[in-house]
Amino acid sequence: MDEISLRQEILKGEDSSRQFKREVTNALSLAAEVAAFLNTTGGRIFVGVDRDGVICGLTQQQLEVLNQLVSNASTQNIVPSVGLLTENVTTSDGVVMVITVEDGQDKPYQTSDGFFWVKRGSDKRRVTSRTELRRMFQAGHEVYAESRTVAGTMACPAASTAT
Repeated sequence: MDEISLRQEILKGEDSSRQFKREVTNALSLAAEVAAFLNTTGGRIFVGVDRDGVICGLTQQQLEVLNQLVSNASTQNIVPSVGLLTENVTTSDGVVMVITVEDGQDKPYQTSDGFFWVKRGSDKRRVTSRTELRRMFQAGHEVYAESRTVAGTMACPAASTAT
């Protein structure tokens, strides 16, 4: 991505596919953002950009720390672990790290503290409804409706092979 493309993306503002972060200092917090993108449709996290879209940039030291945080978040703080793509884009206002999160293939994803997250607009929210969580597992092909016991019904006896 070049500076012009980056600025065009930033001009669109935050939404369900773009998140701006001035800086990231906590792997679990980053993991929650990534899990929300994975459980929705993917997106990008722009680090070094204020919430209002102003590029503040990152120092070389911040980039080094951030690279380690991205690695930790993706392998130790998200279940199942994922691979993330990062790109450092140099601008006249400083360097911005763009973290690309693809739509998750092994949904649902959760953070190491046991929470499931989804994107809703520019914000993420924790999934608290059993119904929504059940749908996430079903969409991820982890649970199948036809193999779930329905309350108040009896299991069908096995068909006999009497002749």
